[in-house]
Amino acid sequence: MDPNAIIDSYVGDVVRHLPRRQRTDVARELRSLLREEVAGRAADGGRPVDADVTMELLAAFGRPADVADRYRPAGFTVIRPADAPRFTWLALGGIAVIWLITLPAALLGVPPVVGWEYGADAWWGRLTVWWFGPGLGAFWWPGVLITFTLLSALATRRRESTATAWAPTPAPVPRSAIDRDLVNRPLGVLYLALALLGASAVIALPWLGSWAPGLPEPVLAALALDPGFLQQRAPWLLLLWAAELALFVAVLLAGRWGPATQAVRGALDLLFIALLLWWVLGGPIFVTTAADETTTFILVAFMIAIAVDAVVALRRAAAGRRLARSAAAPL
Repeated sequence: MDPNAIIDSYVGDVVRHLPRRQRTDVARELRSLLREEVAGRAADGGRPVDADVTMELLAAFGRPADVADRYRPAGFTVIRPADAPRFTWLALGGIAVIWLITLPAALLGVPPVVGWEYGADAWWGRLTVWWFGPGLGAFWWPGVLITFTLLSALATRRRESTATAWAPTPAPVPRSAIDRDLVNRPLGVLYLALALLGASAVIALPWLGSWAPGLPEPVLAALALDPGFLQQRAPWLLLLWAAELALFVAVLLAGRWGPATQAVRGALDLLFIALLLWWVLGGPIFVTTAADETTTFILVAFMIAIAVDAVVALRRAAAGRRLARSAAAPL
């Protein structure tokens, strides 16, 4: 592949993260810089300027989004990079403390559950009631931290100079420009929030009549779940979701998928497929036939998608282990 075409593609990925007024100048400067760097690296190694040398340079230069950040004007920083780890541990630690205090009390029935018609005396019923109370409610703590951090940042901004830095940072970030195992943290947090909202909606379905008694009776009847499904097959979903949540939080903190987390991801995918097969083959899920047939079709589609994800995760885990072994092998 033409090295210049690789550089042009990389520069295009960088400048699309920038305001339009900057793109032409940054593209010209970055393209010239990269071509000089490639030529210098090839000359130092006694190698021709080819695709391999170019990809090595781009991998060391950084992800396009990170490189674009070096060209951005200095903006309003809410959480400084040096304070981000401490803030993360304070936010997640506060949620964990609230959960550790309230969850045992909820499972032990302190206080007694009232107003929930189905399953409130079972462990998974109490777990659901807890989730829609102190469980989700614990997220007020990061909100409090963010509020005080914003106030502190505004006060600090008043005292600091508003000088703008347009030049890129000279030290490159040694992260691969094409590393598929890197995690986009903002998108990851958004995905996690949407997943929690979706899980909460699914978990609340058995208690639909309790928390939304105003819904029309045909809607409540169509969404009524089979009692046998609720008692035997449904509760296991809570455990798998909790494991998925813990895995994803760990990956967000690490910033990338590793061989171990990819292997766990693949194993959880296989467990999800087994659970969904049990749901489909173990009897009706909904009381009404139409809702049950529609749900079966959707679950089969989910199983296919999860199977693809499992194959990808297990292959990447195996590739990561092979790379680690080759790196550790003596020369």
